[in-house]
Amino acid sequence: MSVSVAVLGGGNGGHAAAADFTHRGFEVHLYEDARFAPNMQKVFDTHKITMAGAAGNAEVTVAMVTSDLAQAVEGVTYIFVAVPAFAHDVYAEKLAELAQPGQIITVLPGAFDSLLFWKKLKEKGVKDIVVAETNTLPYATRLRAPGDTLIMSLFNPLKIGVMPACKTKETVERLRQFYPQLEAVESVIACGLSGLNPIIHVPGCVLNAGHIEQAKGEFYFYTEGFSSCVARTTEAVDRERIALLNHFGYQSDIVAHGVGGAVTTDDIGEAIAGDPNFAKIKGPADLKNRYFSEDIPYGIAPWAKLGHAMGVATPLMDSLVYLGSALLDFDCWEKGHSLEDLGIAGMKVEELKNYLQNG
Repeated sequence: MSVSVAVLGGGNGGHAAAADFTHRGFEVHLYEDARFAPNMQKVFDTHKITMAGAAGNAEVTVAMVTSDLAQAVEGVTYIFVAVPAFAHDVYAEKLAELAQPGQIITVLPGAFDSLLFWKKLKEKGVKDIVVAETNTLPYATRLRAPGDTLIMSLFNPLKIGVMPACKTKETVERLRQFYPQLEAVESVIACGLSGLNPIIHVPGCVLNAGHIEQAKGEFYFYTEGFSSCVARTTEAVDRERIALLNHFGYQSDIVAHGVGGAVTTDDIGEAIAGDPNFAKIKGPADLKNRYFSEDIPYGIAPWAKLGHAMGVATPLMDSLVYLGSALLDFDCWEKGHSLEDLGIAGMKVEELKNYLQNG
């Protein structure tokens, strides 16, 4: 009997995961909110997704495509949440009502938001459950059309943190059937601080904002937008991220190491320039793109908030959040999740590490 898995979200990540898992023999329950179902009506009608690229070339038939969340998660052990960060609180609330003991919820990626899910599950008294998060979406992927996904590359290694961390070994062993390239880190905070998007998107977006507005999508972000001065700024922001990891005593490495899987280097500029998959990526087309609207308030801002709470200086991160707020015309400090939302406000470093370890 094939293993059943729920994939929540019908965007880039959801399409890629549903196609990849189905292609490899898993029984997939693909869920999309009814409000957005018309965007992928073809998949609802046919259950078919065409996939191309690094995970294989095939047309697959997904076992279940539904807008009924209870139906999607019933009877499955593995739940993968592949929705934008701004929707995580909604999914955390819903899953807290539906989750069953023994299930593993994995947020792709989490950016600390596994703590949001954990907090909601604890409030509802759900026991014997694990929440994990990856440091990035497992796939460099783009939807070419509804039901047509291009997977340009698979991130390897794919870092993962588990809540509570005391269940890391057993959880990661089980999740490797889906992603063999998983590399366990010390906690979900360590994983969130290993995220790629806040580093490789935010400095470049802020420094290229005028060009992005003018080009309207006819702009190769990782080649035209990643000049030497942008690379230097990105590396400086990355040093603040490493300082946070060091404060917790967690292992740290330069984010460029292995970006995209094409090259291995500690030079971010070389990592980006040396990966042909990045060279293919256009955009963003405007400042509403998720590189701005998600990766600033839900990516770089939570790192800075954690730095403030831990007494670790993050002046460049702070600057990017303030500049992002001006560019987007809303407060990026307030828009994203607070440490209160994550259930860790007021904790000192050792108290927080104990909570991460034991729940």
